[in-house]
Amino acid sequence: MASSIRKGSKVWWQQQIPKIVLAPSFTLILFFVYGFIAWTAYISFSRSRMLPNYDLIGVRPYEKLWNSLNWQVALENLAIFGGLYIVICCVLGLFLAILLDQRIRIEGGLRPIFLYPMALSFIVTGTAWKWFLNRGLALRKPCKTGAGKAFPLTGWSTRTWLSTPW
Repeated sequence: MASSIRKGSKVWWQQQIPKIVLAPSFTLILFFVYGFIAWTAYISFSRSRMLPNYDLIGVRPYEKLWNSLNWQVALENLAIFGGLYIVICCVLGLFLAILLDQRIRIEGGLRPIFLYPMALSFIVTGTAWKWFLNRGLALRKPCKTGAGKAFPLTGWSTRTWLSTPW
């Protein structure tokens, strides 16, 4: 009788241990991800500017956003960039997969190209795209200081860094 109780409690613990171990993670995710998503959604319907203000004003901020010309341009750019990015990635990925499947001679050279996007940081890629798409970037001239003469890109990169809104 005692051994069957021990076996029953052992089976119960084996079933409950994964739930006990994962419960803190689920709780933290629930609060820090979904809780903050809900808080952000609530704040988006308020008068908040720089600091939170909990006076609800409805959908007026969204009406202002959707009527903005900048928003329309951003959506068009997102659609163009997203569409081209997906199409180019699919075509290039399919092409590389077909080449790797054919067992060609340069397979060893294709593998790093194939795995390169996984090694890149999204932050570095986003920053590079931001610099590429900044219209005034190419028009900047290097500074005339001594550092600018010694290192021609120093003044250009410093002004570029200072001109970014972050």
